[in-house]
Amino acid sequence: MSERMPAIHGRRLDLELMRVIACFFVIFNHTGENGFFRFSLCDSGSLRFWVYLAVSIFCKFSVPLFFMVSGALLLEREESLGRLWRHRIGKIALVLLAWSFFYYLDEVWLGWREFRLGDFAGQFLWGNWNLSFWYLYAYLAMLMTLPLLRKFAGSLTNREFVYLFSLAFVFSSLLPVLQYLLWQENHSFNSDFQLGWVCAQIFVCPLLGYFMRKRIPDFWSGRRLALLWAANLGGILVTAGLTVWKASLTGMLDENHSQSFYNLFSVLNAASVFAACTYLAGRGAALRRPLLRRLCALLQSMGGCTLGIYLLHLFFHQRLPFMGRLWDVFRVRLGLGDMISAFLYCGVIFLMGYGVTLVLKRVPLVRRLV
Repeated sequence: MSERMPAIHGRRLDLELMRVIACFFVIFNHTGENGFFRFSLCDSGSLRFWVYLAVSIFCKFSVPLFFMVSGALLLEREESLGRLWRHRIGKIALVLLAWSFFYYLDEVWLGWREFRLGDFAGQFLWGNWNLSFWYLYAYLAMLMTLPLLRKFAGSLTNREFVYLFSLAFVFSSLLPVLQYLLWQENHSFNSDFQLGWVCAQIFVCPLLGYFMRKRIPDFWSGRRLALLWAANLGGILVTAGLTVWKASLTGMLDENHSQSFYNLFSVLNAASVFAACTYLAGRGAALRRPLLRRLCALLQSMGGCTLGIYLLHLFFHQRLPFMGRLWDVFRVRLGLGDMISAFLYCGVIFLMGYGVTLVLKRVPLVRRLV
């Protein structure tokens, strides 16, 4: 085992760190005007507005990063189609079905709807029972293509990988920016001039995670990482500028109408976080302090619980009455700033989800669902 990165029980610290960070910002993404869209309540000419907007855009790295971690872990493995469908696709499908039914029963319990299995099945197929579960549907689709993704990963040269990622960046990031600069929403580039399959996150992100972890694991020096983050910051600033410009044209700046550009550079954003975690874990491997080893063990335990935290976080956020009062505790009683309060709120939900998931992992049968 490489000494470059610490590992406990065979699990690499950098990937668990990525999972924890991504899961935390998934929670933040659902805090609405208390956190994620807090900038919309600020004066657009203030520094606070732009900082909060940048944080809001930054948090969109979470889902691409989860796909990158999956690619880093899964694309080098070999397994039969039968095992893939039984142990991977079947498990996630069961998780999606079981937790969708849990949230359906929650709505029945609250009196929001009557118990009809046909209603449950219908919405399960054409929609979802939790606004965050779209990721599980997308993850299922990615798992179904794993054998093909593995062929790509094993066959492409590094030069071909760079060409692939360059195409994805041009078509998913640069051209949409140019299109809006030229025509706003009045025109678009020819609809046949597209590379949708290359730009799809369930395709490009797993391959990018594999490439960064398996092909260039020692590439990131401090200087290179700084350059990558400078490019990432540039992407966030471009996204912020386009968001404000569109709001000035439409007169709308709310969560439902103002996220058109949020994912323009989300893959670059995710790659920046991926590289930073790889670099930091490598630096931490050189330290042999007992406290650091205990922190690594805790981090890896949390990383193994991120699925359960993700599945539970909206239940805590939306259904527990005392969670709403936390905002007053942080902002009014403790006098903390808006964004610090939002991060603390997300931390509380994360730790609650972590604790409940640890308990559920000890329950027979249920442990397979978290």
